[in-house]
Amino acid sequence: MGLLGGKRKLGSNSALAIAAGCAVAFMFIATIISTILYKQRMEEAVGLMAETTYNEYDSYVVMISSDDDSAFWKQVYESAKEYGKENGVYIDMISQSIDESYSKTELIEMAIESECDAIFVEGDDSEETAAMLHKAKKQGIPVFALSTDVDAESRISYIGPNSYSIASLYGTSLVDNLVKQKKVMVLGSNSVNESTANAFVNNIQTALSGADIANAPLEFEVRAITESGPFATEEYIQNMFKANDLAPVVICLDEETTASFYQAMIDYNKVGSILLFGSDKSSTIMTGIKQGVIVSSVYVDSKALGEAAAAAFIEYKDAGNVSDYISVDAKLVDSGNIAEELQEVEDE
Repeated sequence: MGLLGGKRKLGSNSALAIAAGCAVAFMFIATIISTILYKQRMEEAVGLMAETTYNEYDSYVVMISSDDDSAFWKQVYESAKEYGKENGVYIDMISQSIDESYSKTELIEMAIESECDAIFVEGDDSEETAAMLHKAKKQGIPVFALSTDVDAESRISYIGPNSYSIASLYGTSLVDNLVKQKKVMVLGSNSVNESTANAFVNNIQTALSGADIANAPLEFEVRAITESGPFATEEYIQNMFKANDLAPVVICLDEETTASFYQAMIDYNKVGSILLFGSDKSSTIMTGIKQGVIVSSVYVDSKALGEAAAAAFIEYKDAGNVSDYISVDAKLVDSGNIAEELQEVEDE
């Protein structure tokens, strides 16, 4: 009777099998939909890039950095764009032209799909970036590395500062300001990889060899903030202060860590107890130097970098070759020239 007229309950194994099957089917469908939507987004973005006509310009170049929204890279872009415009080259920072947010790797992929005439890219040592640059090379798109280099096989030219020169500027400022401090923390956000930070330490140790320092040799510790997100660097630095996990001397290798560390020194009453050496020349950092909270800062001239990049592409386009390495000077800002530098920032 039960088999014919009554209700039959499914066994637990059967229910689990059906649930698992539904979950797999859902994931499969979701994956297909996500892939289709991603391709549509990419095609729409590339389409927007393609709206730049060649009627007004001879060439189309795409610029990509690790942080296109930073003041530094915006200035590099504007300088390159203006120089290119005067010479028939349209330079596009595509992240500023589209509404969606894309990763650096995705932006490089878009640049390749747009069949642009060249790519300007801030280098890094990630495998994803390396793979994309290799793809660009296979498709005949020349790559120019800006500010941070990539594998020489992947690019036509590197345009940026000499890493040893930068370390030497920091070394000079250290020698002028150290008293009895011995431990130095080198700190960088997720835009500064650990290998770059370690190379910096090697260069600064070489630059300091033979210098008259009371507690030489200095002890360096590298901290690379790997977390990403809008407040990752700020939170990391605040946690360092809360735990008193600090050093008497700190060198920040980028604008974000410099500004965050400067603010934390004020918030946690550490002004005067830590020697802070920064990077870049934003108005915040310049104010910090004027106040005496930041000892000094080393920066690369963003305008010069942008112009040099555009000029390098134009030379390559016209002559078929260009120098493998084009140097852009770095400068030191401290109490001696802060008034002049701060006025320049305010004028900008």
